[in-house]
This record gives sequence, C-alpha cells and structure tokens, in this order.
Amino acid sequence: MAFEIRNIGEALDLDTGQVVALTPDYIKQLDDETLAQFIYESKRFAKLPKAGEEELKSRLESGKRFSMVDFGKPAKTKTIADNNARKRELVIKHGWDCVSFKSLNELKKIYGEKFEDEISDLIVIGEKNPALKWKV
Repeated sequence: MAFEIRNIGEALDLDTGQVVALTPDYIKQLDDETLAQFIYESKRFAKLPKAGEEELKSRLESGKRFSMVDFGKPAKTKTIADNNARKRELVIKHGWDCVSFKSLNELKKIYGEKFEDEISDLIVIGEKNPALKWKV
C-alpha cells in the first residue's frame, strides 16, 4: 500500500485513489512496511508546527494581532539560591531531606571527572527506551 499525505490528518491511498482519515485506528491497521513508510514520511512534517509557532510568536512580538491567538500571562518560576551557609542552617533546623544533590554532570563540572569515581557507590544506572534508528 502506498500513500501520499494530502491534508493534515488525511492521506491518499495511491493504490485505490481513496482519501483516508489518519486516525489511530487506521494506523493500527497498516501493514508493517506501510507503517514504517508513514512514520518516515510524517517526520518531514514534524518540524512545521514548531516553525509555524515561532513565526507566529515573532509576528505577535512585532505588533501584529490575530483573532484566535494572543500571548497569555507569562509563567513565574521560583528557584532557591545556592547558598552554602543558608543550606547549613536549613539542615540543622530541618534535617538532610531539605537539601538535595546536584546532578552528576553539575558535580563533575565543579569537582572534575574523577568525582564520579569518588561517589560511584551512589550512582544508579538506568536504561531509557531505545530511539528509532532509520536505515534510509
């Protein structure tokens, strides 16, 4: 089965000439080769929404107005300043649970690569799901 993506959410089946809606149920019915082709072809479109959103933000920032979109209120973030004297006070008052380690990469930047050997008994190694590796 060969297809051509027509509109967002639709594809043209080149064998039958039928336009099909690309739903999760339809995708489950695809044979293995067609599914792989579909995912490969759809990767070309993956960058378009982000590029469109960046262009839209740029136009909004330059003063353009759109009927269906505008900037919302910016989110606020709270961070705790890294102050050793203050951390010591917190540990004395609340215990060790109120402070946490920096990431391994941050610690290695501060103390050097050999620091990993020093704390090797604390390091837990986990595996992530493997990424798809395209052969084309």
